Parts: sequence; structure tokens; C-alpha cells
Amino acid sequence: MRPSSGVVSGSLTVTVVAVTLWMAPYITAHEAHFQMAPVSYAQMTNPYQGKPDAAAVGRKLYGQNCAQCHGANLQGIGPAPPLVSQDVKNAKPGALFWFISTGDVTSGMPSWSGLPKNQRWQIVTFLQAKTVSK
Repeated sequence: MRPSSGVVSGSLTVTVVAVTLWMAPYITAHEAHFQMAPVSYAQMTNPYQGKPDAAAVGRKLYGQNCAQCHGANLQGIGPAPPLVSQDVKNAKPGALFWFISTGDVTSGMPSWSGLPKNQRWQIVTFLQAKTVSK
């Protein structure tokens, strides 16, 4: 007796759905979620933009809060995407600020709204600095 095509396709569907759900955090973590920032955030300007001292403080804050997932050199670890991309460098500062503030639980990015506002801006300043020195 041959299995019905419904059983085979049902098993295949379950397998595809299971793999998709298992891979979802890895797939979505590499998408640029910060590009979905509300207009009110995307239009915000970084009060520290172009200030080397703020970028230096942002580097320290990044090391304390972000490096465990995104790597000490911003290279990304596991599902956490690298942050040295042109997408991050060219993003609207307010959009990055929004994403750091709100996070995205579906991709494993926590909300960092508990960090003071000025510290979140300093991290943005570091991420968007023209050069990232060690």
C-alpha cells in the first residue's frame, strides 16, 4: 500500500515549517530592522554626531553592553549581525537610536531603553564614526 500524497506533503509541510521557525531568529537577525523606524525617530538628529569624545565613550559603552553579541570588533557573533556594514554607517542616526532603544525580540535583540538616552546616542555615534579604532 502506497502512502497517500497528503501524508507525504503533510510531513513535508511540517518539516518546512519547523525548519523555518528554527531558522527565523537567524534570518531576521541579519535584516536591517532599524530601517523600520517610525518617521518621528528616523528624523531625529544625533546630538553627538562628529564628536570624537562621544564616539570614544560610545566605544566603551558598546564594549560593556553590545560586544557580547556583536563582537568586540563589531564582526557579529552567531545570529547577531556584524555592525561594520555600510547599512549601519549610512543609516539615519535616529533609526539606529530607535532600534537600540526598542530592540526586536523576534531577532534576539533586547531593548536597551534602560540605558540613559545620552549613552544610547553615544553608542550610535561610535557605530557611525568614520573609523573604528581599537
